[in-house]
Amino acid sequence: MTPIWHDDTLKHVSVLGIGNVLLGDDGFGPLVVEMFRCHYECGSSVEVLDLGTPGLDIAPYLYDRDLVILIDAIHMEATPGTLCLFPEDELISHRAELHLTGHDPGIQESLAHLKLAGHAPRELIVLGAEPQRCEFGAGISPSVLTAASAAIVALARLLKERGVSCQSRHPSIQPNIWWLPQGSPASALA
Repeated sequence: MTPIWHDDTLKHVSVLGIGNVLLGDDGFGPLVVEMFRCHYECGSSVEVLDLGTPGLDIAPYLYDRDLVILIDAIHMEATPGTLCLFPEDELISHRAELHLTGHDPGIQESLAHLKLAGHAPRELIVLGAEPQRCEFGAGISPSVLTAASAAIVALARLLKERGVSCQSRHPSIQPNIWWLPQGSPASALA
């Protein structure tokens, strides 16, 4: 993707993890934002948030943003753990379908309302991974854990390409991934 604007026009950036941490790979978005927050620091114009499954409550996090990056498990009929970037038009055309139906409609409806009101984000990108399993208590699958590591790096690169201040933390902060069992492979991400 080519940057569509320069950092002198960049005012509000939101990096939003979407998903239910109790439903296995659907917790991809929250895992990525927590790991990103612990390994990178960005300028004051960037908010990095785990929104869970917000439904229509997502609208305030999209309102008048220059850049929004949504991170979620995405059903795209690919091999589990496949990582992809989708621009907003592919989300709206349903090429990229957010995996858990509980938060699908809220994002698309919120975007539609914000566009009608003239307050939609200038650019919206979805960073997603194909889930292997989204079952209660299943935990994050090894393929999606691998995708989470790659997503952290891709997210930092994406922000830097758009002129957003984003540097590695030295030392990193200990992540709060309370939903994963002690000793799970996710500890390798820390």
